[in-house]
Amino acid sequence: MATIETERDTNNTLSTIAHQLTRIADAMQPTGMQVTEEDALAAWGLRIYEEEFLTAVEKLGVEII
Repeated sequence: MATIETERDTNNTLSTIAHQLTRIADAMQPTGMQVTEEDALAAWGLRIYEEEFLTAVEKLGVEII
């Protein structure tokens, strides 16, 4: 009987560890984001640096559509 309970505890522990590792992996994956150029520029007041700002946003992984 104790062996069955020990196996069950081990399975629960391994399941918990696997779940946490999955959460960590999911959090590390870039999810991506899309914004319109109009919305991106509305958030940036210095129009003289418009292209540099848009380039920087894209390098951060935000897709400008």
